[in-house]
Amino acid sequence: MKGFFLLALLAHLIADFVLQPAAVNNRKEQGKISGFLLHGLVILSLTFLAVHWYGLLTAFLYGVLVTALHLLIDLGKFLAGRRTKPGTELFLFIADQLLHLAVVFFCLRLFAPVAPDPEVLGFYSRIFPGETIPALAAGGPGADWAEKMVSKGLQVAVIYTATLFGGAILIQKTLQWLTGKISPADGRLGKAVGILERLILLTLVAAESLPALGFILAAKSIARYQELNNRDFAEYYLVGTLASFSLAFFAGLWLRAILKM
Repeated sequence: MKGFFLLALLAHLIADFVLQPAAVNNRKEQGKISGFLLHGLVILSLTFLAVHWYGLLTAFLYGVLVTALHLLIDLGKFLAGRRTKPGTELFLFIADQLLHLAVVFFCLRLFAPVAPDPEVLGFYSRIFPGETIPALAAGGPGADWAEKMVSKGLQVAVIYTATLFGGAILIQKTLQWLTGKISPADGRLGKAVGILERLILLTLVAAESLPALGFILAAKSIARYQELNNRDFAEYYLVGTLASFSLAFFAGLWLRAILKM
């Protein structure tokens, strides 16, 4: 059941943060049905692919229910956010993600079987080399080890996806709440820089290379040296950098603990 939850959670994170283009998100924010339908199609497809290891019918029914509830939550967020202040957007984002997490968990209680479908695993064991899938399909003592390795790998993927991509939106909305404005650094290039920054920081913390963190922050500050003369930009930059660093740092500690288990 833990593997089912991690797979469904990873599908949600990828659908919401990685495979939701700005054009689709803008359509949703404008209340256009096409935006909701396109997003729902991505959620349904990813959820089905993620959990189809537990049976095709189970994956389809679970995917339909999760998608329907996900779109209802998104619609509620749209209706609640039409007349909001910048700070409310941050609250709505956090509430929205908590509700999506609750949907993934409670739907799991209705559909998740105890173990993956042997027929599905048997099919993939004939296609992909290695020992993990055959061990899961065969069951027995080897299945426990294989399940542990798969679970650990999924937890790593969830942490990286949430920190890199979900963190980008969380930090952006936090900065908008604190400053009441959108900085030019919030564009595509600034977002990419933030993702790469958290990728490096998270990995360094997980690898226990803490002294290297100072070099990363120093290099970023040098690149922005001239702009730091502007007090408004300096405050915006400092808050954004500290928020991104803190998120990556604690996620790295969590990842390190998982890898040591």
